[in-house]
Amino acid sequence: MADSSQVCPLCQVTINSSNGAELEVQFSTGAKGSRTKLWARVCQYAQGRGGCINTNPQLRSEPSASDFYGEPPAFKL
Repeated sequence: MADSSQVCPLCQVTINSSNGAELEVQFSTGAKGSRTKLWARVCQYAQGRGGCINTNPQLRSEPSASDFYGEPPAFKL
């Protein structure tokens, strides 16, 4: 089986489409995720730099609230 991994030159994540849509992105730390989560957290901000390998909207779904980083809990001083 051929290796279908790609490494993004901008953010250094690995995208391996043979892992399935929900587990195809290996972030530098933490659990694997989807192209949608990667887009919500990184790519949308870096797209102007060029070289992003996650620019095709047909390969990801519409981001949901859980794809973005959540707001931190309230902190009382």
